[in-house]
Amino acid sequence: MNRNDSLVRAVRLLDPADRYIDTGADRAQSMLHTILAAEPATPTRRRPATVTTGSAEQRGPVLRGRRLALLGGVATVVAAALVVTPALTGGDKAFATWTAAPTGMSAQQRDDAAGSCRAQMSDGGGADDATSLASASVAIAEARGVWTTVLLAGDDGFAALCITDQSGPLFSDRMIGSVGIADVATPGPRDVVGTDLGVGTIGSDISLIAGLAGTEVVGVTYASRAHGTVTATVSYGHFALWFPGDELMWASAGVDVDVTFTDGTSRTVRLSL
Repeated sequence: MNRNDSLVRAVRLLDPADRYIDTGADRAQSMLHTILAAEPATPTRRRPATVTTGSAEQRGPVLRGRRLALLGGVATVVAAALVVTPALTGGDKAFATWTAAPTGMSAQQRDDAAGSCRAQMSDGGGADDATSLASASVAIAEARGVWTTVLLAGDDGFAALCITDQSGPLFSDRMIGSVGIADVATPGPRDVVGTDLGVGTIGSDISLIAGLAGTEVVGVTYASRAHGTVTATVSYGHFALWFPGDELMWASAGVDVDVTFTDGTSRTVRLSL
């Protein structure tokens, strides 16, 4: 079984609606024909958007159906628009600095990370969403070692999510994420709804869980087999967490998270796409 076979099987899990294709090589064009011929088995919810200066590759259902982009002969499938740029050296390739619990960012770091997310999305998978990206506000801004996670939220459910390695050489940030409007219901006060769920690759695999949180939700955690308890940032009606590895490769079938509420109680909720 070669890489193309794996990609075709992954693409079958994605909704073909609202799909954007960007081809940058003859190989990508050939792969595009194969992808379009595949018949998806289950629906997705959001346009995947991934931008990276490393070797990016979708290895499982990520996000709730968005766009597929091919550039330079590398194929990636995610829940928003995806862009892959040439690999550069440097950076936190082994996720050595990653932490299970996020830390905050200074106002300057927050502004810089948000600006980087807007710029990379506008130049890549989110090119069609330039107006929404410009007006979206920062809902989540966290750091896990040298990695930053930014979620920009706008009108009518628009969101852009960027997970970026800030440690590489100048202008070489590696990023993976999603952009667009997720086709999900507004959560109730004590509900959480998944919008981004699965595995993507930035040189190495990462597992991602993100979504919408009700007004009474103050905490979301995931019990990882490899990393223990991974804590999400919950802010402005959104939550997001990620960790190294491919643990969530087939997570669209369902993932359990522990949710904590304003009254101090908690319960386990199963997220699925």
